[in-house]
Amino acid sequence: MTLLKELKKQGTVRGRRWIVKRNIDNTIREVKCIFNPEEYSTSKSARPMYGDKALIEILNKESNLT
Repeated sequence: MTLLKELKKQGTVRGRRWIVKRNIDNTIREVKCIFNPEEYSTSKSARPMYGDKALIEILNKESNLT
């Protein structure tokens, strides 16, 4: 099952945060769940974090492009 289908099935969880890693050609390479967003946000190399709803929108947009 894909991550998009799983997120839609589970629904959103308050406080859960995700980061999206992209390739050189700007396609999604990897999606990771951040378990401690407060600690992660203070690191130097912190990427933008997204909630469940924002991640679902990103994945929907990317899947429509293919």
